[in-house]
Amino acid sequence: MTAVGDELDQDGHDELGRLAIEILHRTVRPEQIRLPSDVGRNSGAFRSRRILAMVRPADVTEVRALVADLARLGDGRLHLHPVSSGRNWGFGSAEPVSDGAIVLDMSGLATIRLLDIETGVAVVEPGVSQGELAARLRDTDHFLNVTASSATTSVVGNTLDRGIGLHRQRTDDLIGLEVVLADGTVAHVGRWPRPDVATAPYAFQPGPNALHLFTQSNLGVVTAAAVRLLPRPRARRVVRLSFDAARLADAIDRLRTFQANGLTSGIIKIFSAGAQAAYGGEGGTGYYAYLHVRGTEALVAATVDELGKAVVEDGVFADSRVLDPEVDPGESVAERAALRGYLGDPDANDAMVSGIFGTPADQVDSAGADGWLFCVPVVPFTATAITSVSRLLNEQARQAAPHIVLGHTLNVLPDGWVDAVVSMRFARTPADETRAHELLDTLHERLAASGFHPYRLDIEHMRGAPGLRGDPGQEEILRRLKAVLDPSALISRGRYE
Repeated sequence: MTAVGDELDQDGHDELGRLAIEILHRTVRPEQIRLPSDVGRNSGAFRSRRILAMVRPADVTEVRALVADLARLGDGRLHLHPVSSGRNWGFGSAEPVSDGAIVLDMSGLATIRLLDIETGVAVVEPGVSQGELAARLRDTDHFLNVTASSATTSVVGNTLDRGIGLHRQRTDDLIGLEVVLADGTVAHVGRWPRPDVATAPYAFQPGPNALHLFTQSNLGVVTAAAVRLLPRPRARRVVRLSFDAARLADAIDRLRTFQANGLTSGIIKIFSAGAQAAYGGEGGTGYYAYLHVRGTEALVAATVDELGKAVVEDGVFADSRVLDPEVDPGESVAERAALRGYLGDPDANDAMVSGIFGTPADQVDSAGADGWLFCVPVVPFTATAITSVSRLLNEQARQAAPHIVLGHTLNVLPDGWVDAVVSMRFARTPADETRAHELLDTLHERLAASGFHPYRLDIEHMRGAPGLRGDPGQEEILRRLKAVLDPSALISRGRYE
């Protein structure tokens, strides 16, 4: 069996390629198969893995047949790497973790199978973008918990990698999955909707729950997901607060109080000056915080008034402004994307993506002028922890300038933890690509040494980020599950192992 990261020699690659094509031709049409040597350029400047083929199945029947045919070999020579849309920017895009994979392009499965507006449940396939699902929900009683990424990104792909929406983590939306196991068996885990009866948006069946065995996992190929939608409120406002970097600790204390007392709903977004520059804005100094308020008109007005009084009394915040996300255009592309995102509309995100990369969203990997890398540590929502992380990041930003624009966005989750999105924007030159990846290694090492571990990893650090050690008991459980469910390591070899 080829080890993770080991490159095949040309003879071995060609031999396995012929075997792979022979098996693929049994199930799909020739036009569904591509024979590149790699998946192409990626926005994070990760090393391109050598692949045997790319295949684009049209439905779950073809996925099941492909997996079953490959599983019958049973000797570990061939392995699959499923991707939804491949827009996993900054973490590896469509690249497999290991060389020698057959890339399973799941974008051909692009059906919204169920849209139950009354109960707030949707069933979507991997090729369904958040823009498509959001558009179908327009003018209904529910909306989608969208992420800050492009409208063209996959709902399923982002959810499986535990992405963050504007209202909660995407895994909190998940209630069920349809999975093709490594022997070709099709299984449903969690609570799977039936077409003949309304399904409660609740993820658990009686007994142990297998649902999250398949998030950030290599135990199966997900062909559809059942997700919870959000009820649409009557009114919303977004309160924007600005504050100087020197008042960060005070501002965090005040934001904690606002959240604890129900004065904000969904994610509190806090942009650093570096993040504003990295997302295509002018940068500047200090921080901007965005607080979403929703409810009836009277409740929203009272909450905004309460926030306004607290801000005036504190003197912590330099400026405050009440924004209506329905009509306010935003003073930057990042602000516009955040405002529309709270509404469940990801379309404004593409203007931000285009501004960053100088190209349309569907050409970010192939033609983007700049590169992007991400490090995403989990941080407690306390002044001590946030100031510690910000101090470390600001120190690294000074050292990285002018070659790399390093910024951080703090996504404060309703559960009291922070997704610290550390973005690194760099020119696509060999020297700056090397600098950016060295910085990424340094950040993982420094943050982990301080106790701030990531919740999501790129394709290089899935093999072990500097300073990270998994719990031996959990690793043993996962090894045993992999040995039972996928003994030939057929699926996503090296992914989060």
